[in-house]
Amino acid sequence: MDIMKGLYAAVLTSMLVLSGCLHEQPGIAETSTYEADDAAGSATSGTTDTLLRLRLSGRDSLSWTSTNIQLSVGDTVYHCSLSGADPCQISAQDGGDGNAWEPGESIFLSENGTDICTEPACTVVISVVYDGDQLTGDSKIIVD
Repeated sequence: MDIMKGLYAAVLTSMLVLSGCLHEQPGIAETSTYEADDAAGSATSGTTDTLLRLRLSGRDSLSWTSTNIQLSVGDTVYHCSLSGADPCQISAQDGGDGNAWEPGESIFLSENGTDICTEPACTVVISVVYDGDQLTGDSKIIVD
């Protein structure tokens, strides 16, 4: 009888391993990536320039409450938000869920009362972090 219990436990354990339940699944940040492009406008000395377009790829949406986007120009770091409370404004263009950045959705990053890029050929370093993990993507873009 004990042999049957041991055999039964071994079969159940192997089923769990084969189903992936006991293996660590990759996190959202590991399976999501983004592409960055210069936005269509030109960088000026104004404080409302649209600087970048970011497009999310992957299988999962990223909740805005767990997503942190920052831009760096020189030694200055600019936090980006949807709320308009930060020097960098996020505007979502084509997603259906206002609470998340969805795969295939493009967002635009714009100056929000702060001159982030004063002139064309401004190098911007991009950081996108989801739930504490860095996403893979274009880390540096020249804004014209």
